[in-house]
Amino acid sequence: MSDTGARDVNTDRTFTEFVGTKTETVVLADRQLEERGKRARAQLRSLPLLTTFGLDTVVHADVYDNGLRLADYDLLTSHDTDPADVSLPCVHVATQEGIDEYDEEELVRRLTERSVEGEGVYVLVTDTVAPRTPTYTPKPGKAITDEFDVVVKSYETLSKRYLDDVDTTLAQSTTRNVFFHEAAAHHRAAGLNPRSLEELFAYDRAPADSPVWDPLAYFLEDDLENVLEDYSERIREALRSWTEKGEVTTVANQMLETLRRVDFELDRLTDYRELPREHR
Repeated sequence: MSDTGARDVNTDRTFTEFVGTKTETVVLADRQLEERGKRARAQLRSLPLLTTFGLDTVVHADVYDNGLRLADYDLLTSHDTDPADVSLPCVHVATQEGIDEYDEEELVRRLTERSVEGEGVYVLVTDTVAPRTPTYTPKPGKAITDEFDVVVKSYETLSKRYLDDVDTTLAQSTTRNVFFHEAAAHHRAAGLNPRSLEELFAYDRAPADSPVWDPLAYFLEDDLENVLEDYSERIREALRSWTEKGEVTTVANQMLETLRRVDFELDRLTDYRELPREHR
């Protein structure tokens, strides 16, 4: 498992200042977590935004971890993590199904209690605006938002607020993942104008210091065996937790084409990215 390199931490304002609240316990509803099985994707799309505010301890199920990370964070897998071992501030990605059926209820309950008591920020990224811990609160329909001083926000609202200040060339309807928009802003600063993920990941034009090169380095350094076995299928799987439906197959094919161009060698990738665009 690997991240794709650290991004700048937001030092101008804290996460609670960004949200517009003094309450440190936040339920962040993200509808991408509503999907199940093969349809599920982009479950971790909120992490590039949240880690910008220094929220770099993350708890989530290992099913979401496909190796590639588009944000820099320390992962604690939910199935084997004791709430007492989790330091706040932290982010916890969990669905109501995970709470009910996959032993995440105690994590949610204990971390909520600790945050409310003033230990630090706890952001629960989930698929509902009213997450329940039924073992602790048997009353039907009663949620932690009814029991505790908790702020509820939608990821769509917070991502729009954040992205309105990013000089991106991508429409927010294309993706709500901040990583892609910040990469697009980087390309715009270099005189490019990507309007889609396909154009953003056009490696024959990407600036040498663009974040879009980092996934390729990850595949060569940490995941080469799997890539050589399954090729674009493996790359699509790695992108799954970060990208909404749309151009994933095209982007995966572009990545694979570039990896083939450099013969799956990291040194050659480094040389290739440093070439002037007209010589790639």
